[in-house]
Amino acid sequence: MKPVSVLLAAALAATACADRVEHPPEDRIQLERNSEFDGGTLRFFVELEDGTELSVNTNDDVYTASPATTPLPGHRAQAITFFKDRKEGASLAHGLLSWDPANPADYLVFGWWAYFPDRHPPELSLADSVRYAVVDGPEIDHGVPPVLPVDGTATYTGQAGGLYSYVPGGGPGENGQGFVIEEYQGVLTLTADFGDRSVRGCIGCVGDLDTRRAHFGVILGPELGDARGVARDYELHLASAIVREDGTFERDRVTVKHPTRTVAESDGFWGGAFSSRQDTEGAPRLVAGFNGVSFTESDGSEGEFVGSFLGLSEPFRETGESGPLPSPASRPPGN
Repeated sequence: MKPVSVLLAAALAATACADRVEHPPEDRIQLERNSEFDGGTLRFFVELEDGTELSVNTNDDVYTASPATTPLPGHRAQAITFFKDRKEGASLAHGLLSWDPANPADYLVFGWWAYFPDRHPPELSLADSVRYAVVDGPEIDHGVPPVLPVDGTATYTGQAGGLYSYVPGGGPGENGQGFVIEEYQGVLTLTADFGDRSVRGCIGCVGDLDTRRAHFGVILGPELGDARGVARDYELHLASAIVREDGTFERDRVTVKHPTRTVAESDGFWGGAFSSRQDTEGAPRLVAGFNGVSFTESDGSEGEFVGSFLGLSEPFRETGESGPLPSPASRPPGN
């Protein structure tokens, strides 16, 4: 049994980013919106490969909702799980909504979406789903490209998370024993070099990757007793990517490392977008994006990490101060 095949689409504000093996890497980012928020109601939506739009909202489709923590200074947050069942299939979605109560236009939403075509409760399995990782918000709207510094560097620190699957060498055994699929979380570190327009980073190089059932417990089932250590000590090294004029970037190279296991091969990609809001030093105040990598170890074990990330610049983390959100009318000429 191989790790669950994951179709990943990551929406970066007004951008949906989908990994499609039949397309070259530069075609992964396609412009479209994936959320609407007016300060009271959140509408969350994705578009399937056949053009079908799926949507949920906080008025009609909430399964659970609770206060949450957010790394964004001055923001409030709520963790919302949505469930919607219709004739064509069921949708299970989770979003962490972070917003400024004084200015709801300043919001970000991070989430997951699992669509189960032709499946309905109680017959739902992630193995039969199409999965999406979503990051959305006005400040990473590509209609308002960021004003990037012409030189210097900036560091970004934040969080990353998603789904982790693993099959030990020799196969999972009878009745699937040994196969693991969990959610993972870890610390993101990124360095941007604005002189050569590049960005690189790592997930798990600072602290440990942690596995826990925070979002998909309704599908994954009761949490495993030792789940927190399942992905420990793995590092996901994000290769240097060129930052485009519109503030987006992507690279089809992610390397998996582990101090005691020999990773024979890894194949992955990552990408994202810089904010159009500047910190007090003139750099984008945050960067958000997505990542996915599969790997094989020397003993035949196979694994996969798929998820999204958010990093805040050092000045923004320390002071909480930043410039205003630009309007489309304030875009630089030629953009």
